[in-house]
Amino acid sequence: MFRLGGREGIRDILKAGDERQFAQAVAEAGGRLTADSLRNGWGELRRRIWANGTQIAGVLADSGVNFCFQGDPEFPKALHNLPSAYQPLWLFYRGDIGVLDRPAITIVGTRLPTLNGDFLARYCVSCAREFAAPVISGLAQGIDRVVHEWCLQIGLPTVSVMGTGMLTTYPTKHVGLSDAIVAAGGLLVSEYLPHQGPTGENFVWRNRLQAALGRVVIPAEWARKSGTAHTVRFARKLSRPVFSISLAGGQRTPDAGEGDRHFVLPHDHGSFMDAIRSEMSVHSISKDSTRTQMDLFSDNS
Repeated sequence: MFRLGGREGIRDILKAGDERQFAQAVAEAGGRLTADSLRNGWGELRRRIWANGTQIAGVLADSGVNFCFQGDPEFPKALHNLPSAYQPLWLFYRGDIGVLDRPAITIVGTRLPTLNGDFLARYCVSCAREFAAPVISGLAQGIDRVVHEWCLQIGLPTVSVMGTGMLTTYPTKHVGLSDAIVAAGGLLVSEYLPHQGPTGENFVWRNRLQAALGRVVIPAEWARKSGTAHTVRFARKLSRPVFSISLAGGQRTPDAGEGDRHFVLPHDHGSFMDAIRSEMSVHSISKDSTRTQMDLFSDNS
């Protein structure tokens, strides 16, 4: 669909006067028509294409899924200046896409966090709360889940950039979490087709959007060779700063990744917050900052 030219290109192809023009466009995009595709003529094939499109659009509408294209008013501004090779032509989304109009922070990490990693993920989310910054993550097991759940716990909007289509939540046990994200005013977003399933390649490629949507990327716990490392790599290519963190006295594995700047907590808390503030270019929330910090250490929120 990308090679067919997105919305405008596909619209033009469907206006083709005969099947030869359609077949040529598909072939040039790397596709191939099946032997019986045009058995009943170009008019019938075009009717089937429109009928299928209408049916899928109905399913999406019933599921609360919308979509926008590059150039549409709601298309996220954070993606406007990406290199052309990294630009999505469209996005499917469920929830409040207006959340992405606010400066956001990306917090990601390993699928197998330690107790330290779990704590640091919550700590980073609570720091983001100080700036009223929506938090970007990926709905994966581990750190991503901790991030989304803690956002819900402290009332901070969170955005999941999915590695599957909007109608194929992965892992499937996170369906309830995805619904809770939307119900709390957050957002699910994907560039993949609605029923597209999980693949390693898709998860790696979606990581560029996780990196792009945040003003800063904070991997709470990660290894130099890991899925999170792809997000870090994309962040550096897109000139998004990467801040890594660790706990004073905590054991770090030999392959632990390190960001452009590293902060050892709690000693470096002040400089960590100052570094985030300089990237966010917004004033921190002060009226309930004491409560936010208590939320980090207490269940009595």
